[in-house]
Amino acid sequence: MRTKKRFLKKFLSMQLVLIVVLAMIFSIIGVNNVQAKTYTQYTKTGISEFPEDYQTYLKKLSDLHPNWTFTAFYTGMTWDEFISSEISEHLRNTVHASSDASWKCSSGESASGYVCASEQIVEYFADPRNFLTESGIFQFLEMSYNSSIHTKEGVDSILSGTFMDKTINVSGGEVETEVKARQDGQYIIITPETKNSEAASTLGIDKYKVTDSNGKTVSNSSNAATGYIFTNTTYNTSYTMIVLGDLDGNGKVRATDYMRIKSYIMEETTLTNIQKMAADINEDGKVRATDYMRIKSYIMDATPITVKGKTTTSSTAMSYSEIIMKAAEESGISPYSIAIKIIQEVGRQGSNSVSGNYPGYEGYYNFFNIGAYDSGNAIENGLKYAKEKGWNSPYISIIEGSKYMADSYIGVGQNTAYFYKFDVVDDEKTGTFWHQYMTNVQDPSSQAKNLYNTYATNNMLDLSLNFIIPVFNDMPDVCSLPSSIDKNDPTSYYITGTGVRLRSSATVNSSPIATLELNEIVTVENINAGSADGYTWAKIKRSNGTTGYVASNYLKKCN
Repeated sequence: MRTKKRFLKKFLSMQLVLIVVLAMIFSIIGVNNVQAKTYTQYTKTGISEFPEDYQTYLKKLSDLHPNWTFTAFYTGMTWDEFISSEISEHLRNTVHASSDASWKCSSGESASGYVCASEQIVEYFADPRNFLTESGIFQFLEMSYNSSIHTKEGVDSILSGTFMDKTINVSGGEVETEVKARQDGQYIIITPETKNSEAASTLGIDKYKVTDSNGKTVSNSSNAATGYIFTNTTYNTSYTMIVLGDLDGNGKVRATDYMRIKSYIMEETTLTNIQKMAADINEDGKVRATDYMRIKSYIMDATPITVKGKTTTSSTAMSYSEIIMKAAEESGISPYSIAIKIIQEVGRQGSNSVSGNYPGYEGYYNFFNIGAYDSGNAIENGLKYAKEKGWNSPYISIIEGSKYMADSYIGVGQNTAYFYKFDVVDDEKTGTFWHQYMTNVQDPSSQAKNLYNTYATNNMLDLSLNFIIPVFNDMPDVCSLPSSIDKNDPTSYYITGTGVRLRSSATVNSSPIATLELNEIVTVENINAGSADGYTWAKIKRSNGTTGYVASNYLKKCN
């Protein structure tokens, strides 16, 4: 008995030591943090659903554009935990190396021309209230494709003057065409709202009958539905009919189909093989976020769902705007967002990421810089990813890159430029904070200016647009733009507009030097440097030493 007691005591002692050791190991490697905090998140649409300090700005925008709607996205997280996470590691947020010293983190870490951002500048660009202006709010624009709003002409205006303002050759071979129906083994794949007779005509079949799941004959003039059996009576061969988007088998594509696909992707439900085929709108053998985005577009604005046919062609010429419109149709993302994102990533005149002749990666393209991590050589990292994916033409890179964005970001709720940068959307697959497309804190506001200009140039500002704007718990007073310039200096002013251009001389016809940020602090060297084009011009100096001219009505004294 005493032996058993000694053994038990020794065994428990060993167990205790093991537990302590494991606890130390887990503490070091962070296993104790595996169960990440989750947040209760919800949305409410309407200005009255926002906190009061949002409402003042939104009411002004609503007066300007009555067709705009505003959706409050309550993140469920406090402002402090959000910012603490964003600054938890260096280079998670960056600013350009030429930025004001107050914008830079004291660590001095840098990568690819950018440096670690300071806490104050992260707070400024992360605070939605700083961008509730007519142009700034476009970083919260919902990024879904809407065929009644988005046009090739709109894309042309974005690409004007860029390296994509041209036509290129797209390789020939088997290319996709659009048909109403296609035989695929034992199945017939059909577009929504296609009559049985139309499907038969497309397939070149004269004698046939269609029966439902109960074996009851269905009229040839009625719409096809998933699960119907199509029999070629001449050869007595039968096929199961698959209507893209019709998971319920009732011949219609409805919100219930959209929700079933979304639940399947989130692993909340299962689908039969036939339902998976009906859910595969892109017909790429996978059920992904791009599929339910296309169903959503179909339901909301009648964007067509088509069936892919094949035909052999020679090389064909396509403009970049045509390629981007094609990418929008296949991904469900706004073509304007696609075009602006490409320019944001590779510049108006392109970069080595899209030249096709970078040493070691000749013939490969990465228009979105996907996988172009800052560590090491960003260009090579991105092109390595493109090579692995087989993106050996601009066409393939743009189409597949758009699908990647839809699946990886929009598909998990990160469906605005802001959410691409700041991951405050809590979902089962990506959690929060780390799933962020870029490091540059100014990227969302830069995209917003370009999007606004596109909609304004094409007279589309009064369309029905929806903006999804995050709200945090325990938010501070509005975060001001930091500056190394002394605000008490009598020559210090701040910029009162968005997208204000700093120009080389006192005229709107002079070349722009830079775009000034809203609330940016500048030093005025001459408040009345001349009059032209209906403006009084001031000569100013930025904190980085750059001088130029700006219309004085965009300046206000700091003290």
